[in-house]
Amino acid sequence: MARQDLLEFLKQGLDALDFKGDVSLDWDKKSHSFVVDLVFYIENKAGQQMEDADGILSDEPIIAFSDAILIYDGKKGLAGYDADDFLACLAFDGKEGWSLAYGKAFLTYLQIIMDNGTRDLLKFFADDEDEIFELEWSDEEFSRLLKNAESEYPRQSLHYPKF
Repeated sequence: MARQDLLEFLKQGLDALDFKGDVSLDWDKKSHSFVVDLVFYIENKAGQQMEDADGILSDEPIIAFSDAILIYDGKKGLAGYDADDFLACLAFDGKEGWSLAYGKAFLTYLQIIMDNGTRDLLKFFADDEDEIFELEWSDEEFSRLLKNAESEYPRQSLHYPKF
């Protein structure tokens, strides 16, 4: 059996996640990076006005919230990306990619982020006192999941894809 590369792993793993919003994966071959885009949707039955991060007001019947995670070649650096534009920036080790354990921990934590984000967005929309909604990434929580995954999964690499 051929081993999976990082691109195949991410595609299959993201497709398997349980999420009512949209998840997409963009691979930038030139910069050796991937961007995982997450889009959450909430129904705005009451026509409530919401202000986005750019100060634009909307009372559309469906409101979307999006965020992204950058997965980049640690040997090349951020390749022109601004870390502040992402929920998290995760490096891989050049051609070696990620370990299987790292990939599994990422998918596990991404599912948690999506579940919590969906719940928190509904709560935010229902509560007039909350002024800001944003997803939260915890390096400590991710590290804990990674430690658990390292004891569970074999030492296997998800190499950066050849093209």
